[in-house]
Amino acid sequence: MLEVLVAVAIIVIAFIPLVNMVSTNAVSTVKVGNYAKASGLLTKFLEEVKHVPFSRYQQNYDQLQGGEPVAVPVEFYPDTLASIEEMKKDKEFWLEATMQASKNDFGQLVEISFKAEIFWRERGNRDATSEPERSLRDFALIFNPETRF
Repeated sequence: MLEVLVAVAIIVIAFIPLVNMVSTNAVSTVKVGNYAKASGLLTKFLEEVKHVPFSRYQQNYDQLQGGEPVAVPVEFYPDTLASIEEMKKDKEFWLEATMQASKNDFGQLVEISFKAEIFWRERGNRDATSEPERSLRDFALIFNPETRF
């Protein structure tokens, strides 16, 4: 009987690291999945804003003429917003994006740079302050095809 108890104790002690390893792997898988979702949303956002005609930026946004960063209007990325809303069932992501224009010597907009950062928390939502905020950033440039150099 004593031999059986010792054998069971050894087996239990041997399985503790295995259980911890499985638990750690599950947490890592969730984190990698969240980074993949965030990366997909960020890519979707940048592709959406890059495909807005440059003339639309010029005509509708006088704030760009000042050369200061301004928030990207939500009308330029409706598909990304829809995807973020759809993902709220599982995980809440939120996006902060700015755009900044550069002009040439003739006063024409030459390029617009987009800076975007997507945020999330591993557990909880945006207001859960007990969890650290995770983020992923990206950058893109679009050039004015009608600019003179």
